[in-house]
Amino acid sequence: MKEPLILFGAGSHAKVVLDALICAGTPPDFAVDDAPEGDGLFGVRVISSSDHEWRRYGSFRFALAVGDNQNRRRIFEELKSKGGVPINVIHPAATVSPRAKLGLGIVVFAGAVINPDAIIGDNCIVNTSASIDHDCKLGAHAHICPGVHMAGDVTVGTGALIGVGTAILPGMTIGDWTTVGAGSVVNRDLPSNAVAFGCPAKVQRL
Repeated sequence: MKEPLILFGAGSHAKVVLDALICAGTPPDFAVDDAPEGDGLFGVRVISSSDHEWRRYGSFRFALAVGDNQNRRRIFEELKSKGGVPINVIHPAATVSPRAKLGLGIVVFAGAVINPDAIIGDNCIVNTSASIDHDCKLGAHAHICPGVHMAGDVTVGTGALIGVGTAILPGMTIGDWTTVGAGSVVNRDLPSNAVAFGCPAKVQRL
């Protein structure tokens, strides 16, 4: 039996992931969603997660279209345990240095830039027109939102969410599962499990 490529998720975020897959010439065989609306998305068939069709495959390739970091981590690990092999989804209009190190199951949208010696952990999202400069490190399951600019040698922890349009100065460290609000300027290290925002970004709660 042919090993299919399955997209998990068919909501709004999935439109951008699916567009990247189609533009890259690797459309999925079908998509799976907990609550599918209609029977297709951009010409790709969508089935319910309760449908046994996708479960009959002993092995399959998959891409995730799940924006929430905690949910995306959970689904990523579950699918790998069921024989799934995560693929990288990189829009052809993204610029990714061949000297960057990419994990498994990452998604890189149009206009994003990943520069040399950057390290991108498993299951990360580098969203539209975000830039990851040299020697930056993203922990697994992080989400870098549209228009974020990370200067060189920045470390972003596991599961962190960096909000739209945030700028991070060189050498800063943002802890695991920390959320940085949209439009912030990060000019100091931020601890794990925090919510921070502002210009400059300040911790609002832990």
